[in-house]
Amino acid sequence: MTQRQAANALEVLAAAAEPISIGILLLRNFPFMTFGAALDPLRQANRLAGRPVFKWTLISTDGAGVMASAGVVMPVDCSIDTMPHCDLVIVCAGLDHASHYSPRLFAWLRRLHRQACVLGAISTAPFLLAQAGLLEGRRCAVHWELLPLFQEEFPNCIVTNEIFAIDGLFITSSGGTVTLDMMLYIVAACRGRPLAAAISDQFNHPEIRQQHDFQRMKPQSRFSIRHAKLAEVITAMEDSIQDPVDLQVLARRVHLSTRQMERLFLLHLGKTPSAFYTGLRMARARDLILQTDLSIATVAQICGYMSTTHFARTYRAHFGVTPRVMRSEGILPRN
Repeated sequence: MTQRQAANALEVLAAAAEPISIGILLLRNFPFMTFGAALDPLRQANRLAGRPVFKWTLISTDGAGVMASAGVVMPVDCSIDTMPHCDLVIVCAGLDHASHYSPRLFAWLRRLHRQACVLGAISTAPFLLAQAGLLEGRRCAVHWELLPLFQEEFPNCIVTNEIFAIDGLFITSSGGTVTLDMMLYIVAACRGRPLAAAISDQFNHPEIRQQHDFQRMKPQSRFSIRHAKLAEVITAMEDSIQDPVDLQVLARRVHLSTRQMERLFLLHLGKTPSAFYTGLRMARARDLILQTDLSIATVAQICGYMSTTHFARTYRAHFGVTPRVMRSEGILPRN
């Protein structure tokens, strides 16, 4: 391992000569918001600094334009075979990340790593770096919706619920607006916090989130509740989808009786704790059914069901169709 490879990604980028060269690899159905959150802070940095602090290159696997998930085709500058030198390469992928798995792409990523290029992955792109064998034993951030799937596929990676993670020469983001915070963090490390703060102000982004912040809104905001103990129970439920916790245990954790907890759920959410918990597990199951190729049995296990038959029966009762039918016909759930 070279001295550069042993350094932290931010240290490497901070030491790079201006303009710092950043490549963004776009893969078909990439999310446009995430892409914009990666690119536009670089433009603003140059404008506010009054000099070219960063330069960027847009890349596709074959050099042709790439269609975003919104149906917009983005032209690129080069292919992965003709890419110029970059200090940082960021991979941006969408929900169909597995369709981009290829020996050619993985070999290219591994070659960049051997050359001590800093590698970033936003949205679902951590799946590609992990599949290429680059994230084993590394901390990485994955969108909360796909976190169970990532853990299932890559048990040797250290998954975090933080908004983004930096480990060695790898920077991973959970996607969406988090990517803006990640880029501002990079700008601050490379050319100072005042420049990053000025960019944040330009975007009406009042606070730069730090990497250790959590991804999801608190239950109080998502479910419009103000009861602290109820919020604590909901958080515990969301954290235990794969290994459901007995309701009596959840109630004792927040110093409530089971009956008191049930009254709180009915009053604030209109559902019993059991029905609410099932709804959380079914929502996770629906996402895995529609967005992955995992077997029905595997989805059942990830959602805490040891019996595939019981899982399928519960799924049909909740959504009106079996998981197999929803996947094969692309049926949107009624709930």
